[in-house]
Amino acid sequence: MIPTVVLPGLLWPNAGAHGLLDGVAHPTLERWLAVGACRRESPRSYRETLATVLGPAPAPLAELRWRGDAGAPPGGFLLCADPVTLTLARDRIVVTEPSEAGLDSEEAAALASDLSAWLTQLAPEWILGFELATPQCGYLRLAAPAEGVRFVPLDEASGRSLDLLLPQGEDARRWRRLMNEIQVWLHAHPVNAERRRRGWPTLDSLWLWGNEQPAANAVPFRRVLGMDTLDPLARGWASAAGHDLVLAGHDTGQEFDVALLDAAEAPCRRLDLTAWRTALTTLDRDWLAGLEARLPRLSLLLPGDKASVRLEITPSRRRLAPLRRLFRRPHTLARLLEETAQ
Repeated sequence: MIPTVVLPGLLWPNAGAHGLLDGVAHPTLERWLAVGACRRESPRSYRETLATVLGPAPAPLAELRWRGDAGAPPGGFLLCADPVTLTLARDRIVVTEPSEAGLDSEEAAALASDLSAWLTQLAPEWILGFELATPQCGYLRLAAPAEGVRFVPLDEASGRSLDLLLPQGEDARRWRRLMNEIQVWLHAHPVNAERRRRGWPTLDSLWLWGNEQPAANAVPFRRVLGMDTLDPLARGWASAAGHDLVLAGHDTGQEFDVALLDAAEAPCRRLDLTAWRTALTTLDRDWLAGLEARLPRLSLLLPGDKASVRLEITPSRRRLAPLRRLFRRPHTLARLLEETAQ
């Protein structure tokens, strides 16, 4: 197969791309856009793209992410339960993912221990405990799988109104009540009291998701290359599906079928422009330049929430690029961002 490079988070979701890229070095990406065959496709999330390139999820998403975070899952059934901040924006409450101002390791340890003890007393018949694999990624351990309820994954909920994102389904009332009780408990916890005193964002709720197991067409065994900071869900998915996963800090010349380069995904989702600009420069320097030098043919997948893009680069298109520039304006990243943000 043609090597496929997945670049989630490259497509900034808001219009007005002029100025976003000032001072950002991404020469390899600009050359690829200038010579490649660019095709706009329907919106696709990073998770949907993972299903396309890695095949069906071999377990619920919460278990796959745990595998990527911490290895073999603990006893019981898992549900992602990630700390979030609830921000008042005009007349609505918006779900916000903590970033640099999130929990430090000491706060995370205190919250996890106290919250786990409280939850197992609150609902001992169905909650076995709570754990934080990292300060950003939490898990509920359940006595039975979370069925009869649909949750919105955090990457889709981030930055949106809480009212539109609450659990749905025949068992949704129980989970909504649990989320409300968790919010009350977190508000009174000493960690949040101290954060309020210091003027820091508080951790207002746990965002529950990850009980779904996405289906997809089966794919053959693949050699998967990933950044050493690869999202734990992608890491756990690739490993559990039986693919050969290699992680690295930069392009080392490793042969691959699929490369998952997701450094820009979290900054884009959180609208963290400074981190996103840094990620573009790092990706171009440490990864894309090396891929360009050694791969005459490749396919780029750019997931996006308003449109996705597929870019095909071949030797013939590289050779004919100077001639095509005489007849059409080459694609640039700024132009692509404008077009896909509409």
